[in-house]
Amino acid sequence: LAVDAVSDAHVVGPDHQWALDLPPEPVVIPGDAARLHQVLTNLLANASVYTVPCTIVTTRLSTGPTHVVLQVIDNGPGIPAALQSEVFERFARGDTSRSRQAGSTGLDLAIVSAVVKAHNGTITVSSSPGYTEFAVRLPLDGWQPLESSPR
Repeated sequence: LAVDAVSDAHVVGPDHQWALDLPPEPVVIPGDAARLHQVLTNLLANASVYTVPCTIVTTRLSTGPTHVVLQVIDNGPGIPAALQSEVFERFARGDTSRSRQAGSTGLDLAIVSAVVKAHNGTITVSSSPGYTEFAVRLPLDGWQPLESSPR
Protein backbone atom coordinates (compact mmCIF):
# COMPACT_ATOMS: atom_id res chain seq x y z
CA LEU A 1 0.00 0.00 0.00
CA ALA A 2 2.66 2.51 1.04
CA VAL A 3 5.01 1.57 -1.79
CA ASP A 4 2.21 1.89 -4.36
CA ALA A 5 0.99 5.25 -3.04
CA VAL A 6 4.49 6.75 -2.91
CA SER A 7 5.26 5.42 -6.40
CA ASP A 8 2.07 7.06 -7.67
CA ALA A 9 3.00 10.33 -5.94
CA HIS A 10 6.42 10.26 -7.60
CA VAL A 11 4.80 9.93 -11.03
CA VAL A 12 2.34 12.77 -10.36
CA GLY A 13 4.85 15.02 -8.58
CA PRO A 14 8.32 14.32 -10.00
CA ASP A 15 9.57 17.71 -8.78
CA HIS A 16 9.43 16.52 -5.15
CA GLN A 17 11.71 14.07 -3.37
CA TRP A 18 9.63 11.09 -2.21
CA ALA A 19 11.09 8.84 0.49
CA LEU A 20 9.91 5.67 2.22
CA ASP A 21 10.88 4.55 5.71
CA LEU A 22 9.46 1.06 6.22
CA PRO A 23 10.06 -1.61 8.85
CA PRO A 24 12.05 -4.65 7.70
CA GLU A 25 9.00 -6.95 7.86
CA PRO A 26 5.75 -6.34 5.95
CA VAL A 27 2.94 -4.76 7.96
CA VAL A 28 -0.64 -5.93 7.56
CA ILE A 29 -3.21 -3.32 8.49
CA PRO A 30 -6.73 -4.67 8.91
CA GLY A 31 -9.26 -2.56 7.08
CA ASP A 32 -10.60 -1.47 3.75
CA ALA A 33 -7.51 -1.48 1.53
CA ALA A 34 -8.99 0.93 -1.03
CA ARG A 35 -9.95 3.48 1.63
CA LEU A 36 -6.60 3.18 3.40
CA HIS A 37 -4.86 3.72 0.06
CA GLN A 38 -7.03 6.84 -0.34
CA VAL A 39 -5.86 8.08 3.07
CA LEU A 40 -2.22 7.89 2.06
CA THR A 41 -2.86 9.19 -1.46
CA ASN A 42 -4.70 12.22 -0.09
CA LEU A 43 -1.96 12.96 2.44
CA LEU A 44 0.72 12.73 -0.25
CA ALA A 45 -1.31 14.87 -2.66
CA ASN A 46 -1.75 17.47 0.07
CA ALA A 47 2.02 17.55 0.61
CA SER A 48 2.60 17.93 -3.11
CA VAL A 49 0.08 20.75 -3.54
CA TYR A 50 1.04 22.83 -0.51
CA THR A 51 4.82 22.64 -0.83
CA VAL A 52 7.35 23.92 -3.34
CA PRO A 53 9.40 21.82 -5.78
CA CYS A 54 12.32 19.91 -4.23
CA THR A 55 10.45 19.44 -0.95
CA ILE A 56 11.30 16.13 0.71
CA VAL A 57 8.19 14.11 1.58
CA THR A 58 8.77 11.02 3.71
CA THR A 59 6.24 8.27 4.31
CA ARG A 60 7.08 6.32 7.46
CA LEU A 61 5.39 3.18 8.73
CA SER A 62 5.97 1.76 12.21
CA THR A 63 4.22 -0.71 14.45
CA GLY A 64 3.61 -1.21 18.12
CA PRO A 65 2.05 -4.17 19.89
CA THR A 66 -1.50 -2.89 19.34
CA HIS A 67 -1.28 -0.34 16.56
CA VAL A 68 0.38 0.85 13.39
CA VAL A 69 1.48 4.43 12.78
CA LEU A 70 1.63 5.91 9.29
CA GLN A 71 3.36 9.29 9.05
CA VAL A 72 3.68 11.68 6.14
CA ILE A 73 6.39 14.23 6.90
CA ASP A 74 7.61 17.10 4.74
CA ASN A 75 10.10 19.95 5.03
CA GLY A 76 7.81 22.48 3.33
CA PRO A 77 6.63 25.85 4.61
CA GLY A 78 4.45 24.41 7.38
CA ILE A 79 0.83 25.03 8.28
CA PRO A 80 0.06 28.24 10.18
CA ALA A 81 -0.82 27.51 13.81
CA ALA A 82 -4.24 29.13 13.39
CA LEU A 83 -5.14 26.66 10.62
CA GLN A 84 -3.88 23.47 12.26
CA SER A 85 -7.02 22.98 14.34
CA GLU A 86 -9.18 23.31 11.22
CA VAL A 87 -7.34 21.25 8.59
CA PHE A 88 -9.58 18.20 9.00
CA GLU A 89 -12.82 20.17 8.62
CA ARG A 90 -14.74 20.07 5.36
CA PHE A 91 -13.74 22.79 2.89
CA ALA A 92 -10.76 23.89 4.99
CA ARG A 93 -7.97 25.17 2.76
CA GLY A 94 -4.53 26.45 3.49
CA ASP A 95 -3.12 29.66 2.11
CA THR A 96 -3.81 29.19 -1.59
CA SER A 97 -1.18 31.77 -2.51
CA ARG A 98 1.42 29.19 -1.38
CA SER A 99 -0.30 26.36 -3.21
CA ARG A 100 1.29 25.18 -6.43
CA GLN A 101 -2.04 24.23 -7.92
CA ALA A 102 -5.41 25.91 -7.85
CA GLY A 103 -8.68 24.09 -7.56
CA SER A 104 -8.40 22.29 -4.23
CA THR A 105 -11.84 21.61 -2.80
CA GLY A 106 -10.72 21.46 0.80
CA LEU A 107 -12.19 17.97 1.20
CA ASP A 108 -9.09 15.76 1.01
CA LEU A 109 -8.11 15.97 4.68
CA ALA A 110 -11.75 15.76 5.81
CA ILE A 111 -12.02 12.51 3.84
CA VAL A 112 -8.77 11.28 5.41
CA SER A 113 -10.12 12.02 8.88
CA ALA A 114 -13.44 10.27 8.19
CA VAL A 115 -11.76 7.12 6.82
CA VAL A 116 -9.33 6.98 9.74
CA LYS A 117 -12.19 7.34 12.24
CA ALA A 118 -14.15 4.61 10.42
CA HIS A 119 -11.14 2.35 11.09
CA ASN A 120 -11.19 3.27 14.83
CA GLY A 121 -8.01 5.27 14.34
CA THR A 122 -6.81 8.79 14.99
CA ILE A 123 -5.01 11.39 12.91
CA THR A 124 -2.98 14.33 14.15
CA VAL A 125 -1.03 17.15 12.56
CA SER A 126 2.09 18.82 13.90
CA SER A 127 3.60 21.69 11.96
CA SER A 128 6.03 24.56 12.12
CA PRO A 129 8.01 26.37 9.42
CA GLY A 130 10.09 23.74 7.62
CA TYR A 131 8.25 20.74 9.10
CA THR A 132 4.79 19.20 8.82
CA GLU A 133 3.82 15.76 10.07
CA PHE A 134 0.50 14.00 9.65
CA ALA A 135 0.36 10.89 11.86
CA VAL A 136 -2.32 8.24 11.40
CA ARG A 137 -2.62 5.72 14.23
CA LEU A 138 -4.66 2.59 13.46
CA PRO A 139 -5.43 -0.36 15.75
CA LEU A 140 -4.20 -3.75 14.63
CA ASP A 141 -7.49 -5.32 15.69
CA GLY A 142 -11.05 -4.26 16.28
CA TRP A 143 -11.79 -2.93 12.80
CA GLN A 144 -15.18 -3.96 11.46
CA PRO A 145 -16.30 -3.23 7.90
CA LEU A 146 -19.18 -0.81 7.63
CA GLU A 147 -22.35 -2.43 6.41
CA SER A 148 -23.43 -1.28 2.99
CA SER A 149 -26.71 0.50 2.88
CA PRO A 150 -28.97 0.25 -0.15
CA ARG A 151 -28.97 3.30 -2.37
